[in-house]
Amino acid sequence: MNTKGKEINMLNDAMFKSVIRSKEARPVVNNFLHFLTNIKMDKLETATYMGGEITKSHMNEKGKISDVIIKVENCRIILEMNQTDTKDIFDKNVSYAFALAKTSTHMNEERKRVILINFDGFNRFKTDEPILIFQLQDKYGHIESELYLSFHLILENTKKNKYNIPKEVQEFMDFFQKYESIEELKEKYKGKEKFKGMVKKVEELTQDEDFLMYYDLEEKHKHEKQSSYELGVERGMEQGIKEGSKQTEIEIAKNLLNKLPIEEIAEVTGLSKEEIENL
Repeated sequence: MNTKGKEINMLNDAMFKSVIRSKEARPVVNNFLHFLTNIKMDKLETATYMGGEITKSHMNEKGKISDVIIKVENCRIILEMNQTDTKDIFDKNVSYAFALAKTSTHMNEERKRVILINFDGFNRFKTDEPILIFQLQDKYGHIESELYLSFHLILENTKKNKYNIPKEVQEFMDFFQKYESIEELKEKYKGKEKFKGMVKKVEELTQDEDFLMYYDLEEKHKHEKQSSYELGVERGMEQGIKEGSKQTEIEIAKNLLNKLPIEEIAEVTGLSKEEIENL
């Protein structure tokens, strides 16, 4: 596929996961997380970036796969790219956060705090604020627990300067949009050294035929999800899409088995190492 002049959609799930999990993006991601969550930088620099599979609590439980999970000492951070507004998307993300909290706790282990960070490519809350924060609290503002915190980053509101958000957070949010071509992305970040690795990673991905197949299928699924939502049959359609997406990930993994290490295949597809080893 010739990618010269091809639109680059940074809200695409495949692109988001591959870039965020990459070593090239790590310094920028850590900086963003530090200013958004106030987690100390030295803890973030030793964090573990994982695929998004959440451990099942029992054999018959349906699999749960987030976009990115980051282990930071006594905290787990989930990053979710929500490109398209579908009926249950926020419910799904919250259920994944609580499932992660449940699986990360054992009898003699300190409870893990879970932070869910949503990158919203739409504005369901009809707000002009770029960042919304949710916690478990009552109507008087009493916080029931510090173990759960959720952010919604409204990407279309990054240019509204009346809100005093850290520059590092705004710049990171602004990276995730659509570009007419890789040339436009490179020109926008020309001379911005801290984003050099991320831009290079995007360029590499646009030249990888196996990744582009995955990317294009995610774009197709995005349109199918939106259409099904508008038609009012989102539940049934989304289940079919999920099953099709899973099968696509398996086929891509098979094609990559003799080309890349299992760890890299897991990063690209979102499959677990065990699933790939069993192919």
